[in-house]
Amino acid sequence: MNFLNIFEDRVAGVFGATRAPFSFKKLAKQAAHEMEDQTLVVNGVDTAPALYTILVSPGDDVMLAQYYPQLTSEISELIKAQAEKRKYAFVGEPLVRFMVDPALKPGKFSVFAENVDASTLGRLYEEERAYLSGSLSLSGNRGAARAPRSSAPQMPGRSNLDPLPAARAAEDAFQSVPPTVSREALAGMGGAAATGGMRAAAAPQPQVPSIPFAELVDVVSGEHYQLTSQRVIVGRERASADIVLSDPNVSRRHAELTFSGSDWTIEDLNSTNGLMVNNRRVTRWPLRNGDLVTFGLMTFEFRG
Repeated sequence: MNFLNIFEDRVAGVFGATRAPFSFKKLAKQAAHEMEDQTLVVNGVDTAPALYTILVSPGDDVMLAQYYPQLTSEISELIKAQAEKRKYAFVGEPLVRFMVDPALKPGKFSVFAENVDASTLGRLYEEERAYLSGSLSLSGNRGAARAPRSSAPQMPGRSNLDPLPAARAAEDAFQSVPPTVSREALAGMGGAAATGGMRAAAAPQPQVPSIPFAELVDVVSGEHYQLTSQRVIVGRERASADIVLSDPNVSRRHAELTFSGSDWTIEDLNSTNGLMVNNRRVTRWPLRNGDLVTFGLMTFEFRG
């Protein structure tokens, strides 16, 4: 029995009676193909890439979340077995991580192998460990914890929240109406917000400042990334970043750019490799036209 068949049997044991969303045998073949494409000769030694990123759809991510620790372990063992067979070396223990790509449909996946040095690999291991630990401690289920990363934070359940707050508010409004006015009459006058035959004034809507033209321009490739909202996340994971960078030294959520109504500010989001503006390491910094911003190994000119 070859490596792929053994791997397929072990993955089947991970899922048990649950059906996997896609073929992990195909995933293993793609990982092996990526390994071949990205293997380099370093100091006379064939060195295989040690970082493997697997992109999955949001729905499959939720389904797979509970299995990630076992799946990453099994895929890593397969990669090491394939490398040993080809007499390839690694700079360190291969790291396999799953990330979400909202553009993928259920049942589809992509695998990317990348070469990183030993120190970067170690930092990425720490980042992934911290990410998994934080997700699991939040809800006990990584899948449930991952979903809010691309939207507003959500609680795991409603049991500890005030049930149906909108209905509660409407009921309170009804209770405050004088007894001489029926609820039916109130409804005819415009609902719970109307009293004494007069409609209550609409609540003022928050003013959203218009966003003047601003962009980040890659100083190497010249690629432009326009900043079109008040808050823009720069990072590596497609599900949680507005500007997605492929550099493995860039964290999942690396930094956030915020427009205050008059100026842009950039803030490091506890990234693994930090944030630099004009070659100076910063945590938070007001941006000016022409500033050079570095995420990982990629540098951009801020124009705005």
